[in-house]
Amino acid sequence: MHRELTRRGWKFEAWFMARSEAGRDWTFEDCDFSFPHSFLYGRHWRIGSQSLHLNIEVLRRLLQHRPDIFLVSGSWTTPTVWIAAMSSAPSRTIFWSESHLNSIQHDSTAVNVARRLVLSRFHEFAVPGSLSKKYVLQYAQKARIYDLPNFVNPRMFCDESDQTKKLPRASLKPEQNLRKLLIVARLAPEKGLLPFFRGLLALSGTDRRRLTLLIAGSGPMREELQQRIRACDVNAHFVGYKTQVEISELYAQADGFCLPSVSDPNPLSVIEALWAGLPLLLSSRVGNHPECLEQEKNGFLFDPLIPDSIAEAVSRWLELSDEQIGKFSDASSQIAQQKFVPEHIIRNFLDQVLRSATPRSEVFRPVEPERSELIRRSSSRL
Repeated sequence: MHRELTRRGWKFEAWFMARSEAGRDWTFEDCDFSFPHSFLYGRHWRIGSQSLHLNIEVLRRLLQHRPDIFLVSGSWTTPTVWIAAMSSAPSRTIFWSESHLNSIQHDSTAVNVARRLVLSRFHEFAVPGSLSKKYVLQYAQKARIYDLPNFVNPRMFCDESDQTKKLPRASLKPEQNLRKLLIVARLAPEKGLLPFFRGLLALSGTDRRRLTLLIAGSGPMREELQQRIRACDVNAHFVGYKTQVEISELYAQADGFCLPSVSDPNPLSVIEALWAGLPLLLSSRVGNHPECLEQEKNGFLFDPLIPDSIAEAVSRWLELSDEQIGKFSDASSQIAQQKFVPEHIIRNFLDQVLRSATPRSEVFRPVEPERSELIRRSSSRL
């Protein structure tokens, strides 16, 4: 974003709502940020699975800079998002929303009224996929919507000199026909691991003996999940939280990737798995499954709440020959190339947003803790 805006004569800056969130293991150094940025002063709370941020400082900055375009990201329940929705300082405010109708965790009448009240304040949205677009249209029917998919750094998961070449797959089959399935997820209820383990019980004994699970992630449910997986008679390894480099090594070791979430807006791990060239086993509640999974071409979709649906997807993946696994792998890589090249995504998004932009002063784009950016119009263009 920074490089592309600089090329177009715009300045770029990021305002982060917080340095991290409760229960997260993110680590970074200031040198990791190769673009102008700052961390807003604020107060932070954790309510259930929600992290809430209140950054009053954003009001002062908005009034000081009077941005032409203000791009906000985060949950609609975040107070800083409310400030953005109510402020008239920006000429345009765009809300990047990754939620979808199946990711809604609270669906009471009162919550829906509040959700509609906040979202209807925005007239422009950026969304990562088709399910997110349906969600926006449910609560802001006349909104203008732009495409802004989630993406990752492809070089972490495939050959840096040729992004069509996957990292070399490690040999982890000491016995013929064994398969390794990787799950990258927080060990929390919304990731659907308990229902997934119940689905594994519906597998035949032969299939369970062929399957090895690698589960990368940390969270409050680790001990409970370790106890439950023993009852499934499946060889499983909880490897804990991993750095990005370590995660890329796990992708290279696996024969397939699974995400059994019961509620998941638009997970980055699925896009990582595409770039790693892995067949996908995805829950129908995963928000980017329409963009990432082509049924029986690069993976299988399942209902995370129906054990037989889970078992069928896993069994069909286990039944694939090595040649078919290779074809599924190639299909995943092709989808990554077609839809998730960062430079293409950013150019397309800016083409949409800036096509009708009439700059008044400066342009900013703030975002949620892990993904916040601000765009500022170059003074040389004023």
